[in-house]
Amino acid sequence: MKTLITLGCIASLAIQVPAIAQAPAVTRETQLETAERARAAGDFAQARETLESLLAQNPDDPDLLRRLAAVSAAQGDLERAQAQIDRALALAPDDLDIQLARGNILFWRGERDAAQRQADAIAAVAPDYPELGALRMKLVAREQAGGIRITALSVGGGVSDIAFDNRDGETWSSQDASLGLALSPGTGASLTVKREERAATDVRLAARVGRRLGQGSAYISGSLVPDADFRERWSVGAGGEAPLGGRVTALVDVRYADYRDRDVLAVQPALRYAFDDATSATVRAINLLGGGENYRLGGSLQLDYRPEGRTGGFVVLASYPDVEADGVRQLRSIATGLLLPLSDRITLTTVGAYEDRENSYRRLSGTLVLGFRFGA
Repeated sequence: MKTLITLGCIASLAIQVPAIAQAPAVTRETQLETAERARAAGDFAQARETLESLLAQNPDDPDLLRRLAAVSAAQGDLERAQAQIDRALALAPDDLDIQLARGNILFWRGERDAAQRQADAIAAVAPDYPELGALRMKLVAREQAGGIRITALSVGGGVSDIAFDNRDGETWSSQDASLGLALSPGTGASLTVKREERAATDVRLAARVGRRLGQGSAYISGSLVPDADFRERWSVGAGGEAPLGGRVTALVDVRYADYRDRDVLAVQPALRYAFDDATSATVRAINLLGGGENYRLGGSLQLDYRPEGRTGGFVVLASYPDVEADGVRQLRSIATGLLLPLSDRITLTTVGAYEDRENSYRRLSGTLVLGFRFGA
């Protein structure tokens, strides 16, 4: 009798406990949708991880390569995007989606003639192919634009409270304006004027020309301060950046400056590590030669969070040899800033900083910069 009761209880429990539902299988379509949603939301790391996982199973899938090339292009890695779309085209030479993607990547790389040839090849087969018209309009607009055009403008100003050890404090102020220019596809320039008022006033004129080289870039720069009081009389510089693989980028800046009675050479190598598309850390060594000293060393650490279209910010910690007309002094500083997008084309940047210049002065400053972006 006990056995029958026990079996009856078990049977009753079996009836009452629902069957455990099986988890739905993760299909290729589901993963592609996940990758597409991540790309559309700007989460390129997630999109890349999903697509690379699928490619590991199907390394010769041209559609996956096309999608991965789109992610690489969105991240600004146009050289990798080009290699991926070229491989996709080799696997599926008649696929018009792949040809269109290749035309856009060539356009973004500044290879207008090659992009035009690709667009013409698509038009010969399907003149009304979706989004072909948009590519051809971009090519026509680029051809008509030509020459030099303005890409950005920024204006700003700041106030500093200055404390000295052996005399009364002062209030310094500064105003600056900068103009960004596109000289040709892949080549840009900036012109900057900065006026800084202390007991005397210096006006610094600076220019910089940069060129994108594959995944990296290079630039030259120069400055002039007429009748300089505390700034350099003139300077020249050069530098650039290049990817080292993975998330690491190498940077370098070399600058020679002439002060009233001394010359200074500053060499600043750096490494930047990108945690994702918005967050990075940069470590910089600051080497100073001349200025009345044989050699002095400093460094800085900068943390950046700069999401596209959303509020970002940065923090900089530094200790380095600072040069003004009164000589070379070790300077320790901390600065933090917020980047506030007011619209798609206008950004307000606020910066607060504290500096302690050895045997010289201590500065507490605030700066506001309003930036405008023009064109695509």
